[in-house]
Amino acid sequence: MTNRNLLSATLAVLLTGSCAMAEDHVATIRWSELKAAGKLENGEVIRPSAESSSSSAEELLIVNEAATPLTVHLATIDPAGVSKFNYTVSGRVRYEDVEQPGYLEMWSVFPDNSRYFSKTLSPSGPTGTIHGTSASREFILPFRSNARSGTPSKLEINLVLPAQGKVWISPLKLSQFGQNEWADAMTVKGAWWGNRTGNLMGAILGPLLGMLGALVGTLSGWGRGKNVCLAICWFAVVFGVVCLITGIVALAMGQPYVVYYPPLLLGSIGTVVMGSILPTIRKRYSDIELRKMESMDVSAA
Repeated sequence: MTNRNLLSATLAVLLTGSCAMAEDHVATIRWSELKAAGKLENGEVIRPSAESSSSSAEELLIVNEAATPLTVHLATIDPAGVSKFNYTVSGRVRYEDVEQPGYLEMWSVFPDNSRYFSKTLSPSGPTGTIHGTSASREFILPFRSNARSGTPSKLEINLVLPAQGKVWISPLKLSQFGQNEWADAMTVKGAWWGNRTGNLMGAILGPLLGMLGALVGTLSGWGRGKNVCLAICWFAVVFGVVCLITGIVALAMGQPYVVYYPPLLLGSIGTVVMGSILPTIRKRYSDIELRKMESMDVSAA
């Protein structure tokens, strides 16, 4: 095991472990099969060469050679196997010289002819835009329905390129998720933890640091609990340094936003906020002790 893999595994175990996600695979849409059936309307099917890894998948190449916007219909999916209200269409995408931010979109069409869209318009992550040049990465088009709307009757997948660029798209995978599984449905595979854990880190540890700061402020204001206040401050600083290191390593290793942002935020709070008040707290108690000594000297005189 390399040092990088060992570090990743160790941090994942120490901090939270990996979040298992029970994914119910419904169907895989392959470009070569669509082409053979006469249902591929656009693009060129690129099959892996003999020299490629055996795990390499075929790709659909879409090229916009003009400076005008291009909307390409990729596939129409029959979601007959979807029985749950939470579902995604996912795959991998790579692109080259995409001049303006483009995106993938999914239109969910329901039996009453209502239509709702999902688009990859986020700044980063599996729902991030397609812009510039990127190696192969995951993408997800998620949608949450309900009992009133029911399950979809048709899914339409499109690619929108506002300007020139080349995009390669892997076969599409249609999956569905239960209500309790949805929180991690948009988590990149290989992430140290999922959306649920990242949200819990911010929801629990952030307010906890705030309460510890309030406790330090109250006790120091009363002039009591010197050892407790100093211990809390030092604990917060050390905790913050650990979080900052974790966040920086996660960012350097290409972990998604939900992995690197919470520890960076918590680390900043711990080191900057608590670290900055530590000298003030120490001076506060030193002044109190000095006044006590001066009072004792006056009394003795």
